[in-house]
Amino acid sequence: MKNLFLLLFFPTLLFAQDTCYTVEKVYASREVAESIQENYGALGVKNVQKRITFGIKQMMEDVIQDKYDLCMDGKPVEVHVTSIEAPQTGIEIGPWTKVSKKTIVTLEILMDGKVIEVEGKAKSTVEATFIDLNNDELEFSKTTFASAVKKAIEKSIK
Repeated sequence: MKNLFLLLFFPTLLFAQDTCYTVEKVYASREVAESIQENYGALGVKNVQKRITFGIKQMMEDVIQDKYDLCMDGKPVEVHVTSIEAPQTGIEIGPWTKVSKKTIVTLEILMDGKVIEVEGKAKSTVEATFIDLNNDELEFSKTTFASAVKKAIEKSIK
């Protein structure tokens, strides 16, 4: 009976993952934090950097956890937010307006000794008739920023 038990679970032991990771450092360049601060008011650059890093760390851990294990003394993972862009295109014909904003986030992820540069894109489109867009000068929204970051992280973990 013991031999049968060992034979059934031995293949599982052979293929068990011993790789585990820890998200050690997440940081955004000062220019990125200032860009976000311009959009969201007087939070302060340091506060904006903390909020960005906390959110990205959570997303990175969630995506890693889908494929690998997380542990305190695992292989270190670092995430650097290198740029955020928000190009806008639109058309206005009489009372009808259509504005499309794309948020592009570029990340450098250091994992397993390799630097992986990835880009995530998220798009939002607004159509309006006889309505002024309230935040027309807003470069990007929190939702599209988070979506773009998540897409970039998912690209890096294959």
